[in-house]
This record gives sequence, C-alpha cells and structure tokens, in this order.
Amino acid sequence: MFSHKSEEILIRTRRNIFGANVGGNPSIFAGNGLDFSELKEYSFGDDVRNINWKVTARQQKPFVNVFNEERELNIVTVFLESGSIFFGSKRFKQEVMAEALSLISYSALKNDDRVSTLVFSDKEEFFLPPTRALGSLGVTVPEVLSRDPLGKQVDYAKLVEYINGRIRRRSLIFLIGDFYGDDIDLSLLAHHEVYAIMVRDRFEENPALEGEIELLDAQTLESSELNLTPSLARRYAKALEEHDRELMEHFAAHRILGTKIYTDEEPFIKLSALFRR
Repeated sequence: MFSHKSEEILIRTRRNIFGANVGGNPSIFAGNGLDFSELKEYSFGDDVRNINWKVTARQQKPFVNVFNEERELNIVTVFLESGSIFFGSKRFKQEVMAEALSLISYSALKNDDRVSTLVFSDKEEFFLPPTRALGSLGVTVPEVLSRDPLGKQVDYAKLVEYINGRIRRRSLIFLIGDFYGDDIDLSLLAHHEVYAIMVRDRFEENPALEGEIELLDAQTLESSELNLTPSLARRYAKALEEHDRELMEHFAAHRILGTKIYTDEEPFIKLSALFRR
C-alpha cells in the first residue's frame, strides 16, 4: 500500500513541477543559482550569454556580468512526526505532508541543490544526509509514509537544539507538520532561512460532532470521554484559532514564512504561492 501511495505522490510531483515550468528550470525555487559579483568590459573569450545589454547600450561598448561560483543551496526538509498527523477526513495529514516533502525535495534536486531529510519527534527518528540524487526520493517518500506516528510528540525545543547542533551551514529549512503545541519557539533558528508548512484537516479545526464522544489522544494514547456540545465546540475552535494566530505572529516576528495546507487542497498550489512571496 505504501509503495503504491509513494508512486502516486512521485508521479504528481513530477507532473506538477514540470507542468508549471514549461521550457524553464523545473523548480518551485526562484533564481538561477548564480551570485552576481560585478560588471567588466567584454574581452575575447568571455561568454556572450553574460553580456549586460542595458549597460552595453548605455556605454556603447560591450560589458559582461561576472558571477561568483554557482551558489549551491543547502535544503533541509524536516518531517515533524507526532500522533496527531495520523488523521484526515479527506486525506491523512501524514500523506499530504509526504507530498509537500516530495515537491520541495524534487524541485530542489532538479535545481542541483543538496537536500537532506530529517524525521523528528522528540528525537531524530530518521536522517538522510545531504544528496543531489533524485533517486533519494525513492527512499524518503516511502519512509515518511510508512512510519507509525502514534504515541509520538514533537519537542520543538529539542528540534531547535538538534538543528543548530548538527546543521552549522546556513540552510533553507522546511518544517512540515501540523504545529500543535503550547511552546513552539523557533527564534533560535534565525541563522537559517526557515519555512513552516502547516498541514491541517478542516474537520479537526471545526468538529461537526455533538453528544457523548470517546476520544483517543494520538500523542499520549490515553482515552477519555467527552460530552461535546455546540458551545464547547465553538470554544475549542476559538482557542485553536487563537493558538494559530499567535503562532503566525511568532513566525512573522522571526522572518519565518508560513502557510497552511488543508487535506482537501493541492500542496503544489499552496507551496508555489508561498515561494512567490
């Protein structure tokens, strides 16, 4: 089953990336991977493709753009593993997270950047070292799809400590999870460029249930009974809305770009809009 799901995700990934970038570099990342250094007057042997035509016209003699070495981006995709991702009314959050990871990784690899993949709960669960091999998705996508997240919780303080201890080079870090928790502080990741990909299900934000309900906490595996009334459901929805508002304010304060993807939405569309920002 996981093999079939993995292949579906990889097919959608390739179709979306190439379908949206016909004739160009197939990537959801902007830029050509080069750092501009300076202008200089053209001399024999310079690459004519680097001629700066605006300056050439203004100066009436040819000038070329000089670039530093090709800039290699270091991409880290972090799959945040907790019991609460084992849920979904349309698709499981875990599956949508896997597709988001696949889209980001595939796009970066096609851009010839190095990608490493981390699965983290309150500790490292899985780590694939930096690679440029497209075949690595044949390892990471089945891995994150087949994992059993029940009984696990994300410890964000340990996550920050782990990233800062292991990933010294400035990187683009993509945190993919549902971001439930009271102590989410990512301020100490300021050395990196961080993106928060929040995956949620509409039903869990606005539960359309009423009456006596038996609940199982997917993180602690403890069960309890609850009499869910309309007023209690409204208070719950309001509290969650406040949690997310504070979280987005925290992201904005520390220059973290975030987006929310629901299980009935296309991850590629939401990710493309995020990167255009």
